[in-house]
Amino acid sequence: MPRTRFVIFVAALVAVLAVATAATSATTATFTVRSTLTGKTVLPHRIHWLGIPSLPPSKIAEVAFLIDGRVSWIEHNAPYTYGYDANYLVTTWLTPGTHRFEVRAKATDGSVATTSSTARVLPASPPPAALAGRWTRTVATGPDHGTWQLQVDKIGWRFHSSTGSGSLVDVAYLGAGLLESRGGIATKNRDNQENNNWCQEPFQPVRYHWSVTGNTLVLTLAGPKRCGGESLVWAGEWSRS
Repeated sequence: MPRTRFVIFVAALVAVLAVATAATSATTATFTVRSTLTGKTVLPHRIHWLGIPSLPPSKIAEVAFLIDGRVSWIEHNAPYTYGYDANYLVTTWLTPGTHRFEVRAKATDGSVATTSSTARVLPASPPPAALAGRWTRTVATGPDHGTWQLQVDKIGWRFHSSTGSGSLVDVAYLGAGLLESRGGIATKNRDNQENNNWCQEPFQPVRYHWSVTGNTLVLTLAGPKRCGGESLVWAGEWSRS
């Protein structure tokens, strides 16, 4: 190739690369993400936490939610919500004090946008003394049959079955003998979740009457049956273990 043509070719190639680099840099520079926790200094018992990228969903590969530097949830589809759509960040499993809450959005071109803030978490309230502790119940029929272990503490209600199923559920105590199941408590990322296998989105509260006599806990539905097979496991007699 003659030198003049070669020089023109190189110049054209450099110009094309410069334009591409500028376009990429512009995209990266304008790619941001917002967190709905920004500006909050104290978090309540539960709160919606969303990540809002500046790019459209078609250009977003994933949005990760990190607490104190650890990935606690990953979303691949909009709206990018911690713990499934319409669910909450429940803070009972976090130690009281200040924590860092970060949203990290990754675009399909590989660029990353992050934002973080700090907020204080208050101590979790304990459950009624009669409910606190461990309980066991055997479910004879249905998709969730088997022996279930239940631990009730200030974090929530943690269920484990003999077949390997499990859930961690946020429970509110509404008055004497009345409680409400409010959906799962997400403490791990979506691929290794600890949430609520009964109630997926949208979340609907389920109320139960409860009573404890001696070492027996009795739960009965106090409203509509929701959340798939939850009430088949919950409603009935539990023995203290």
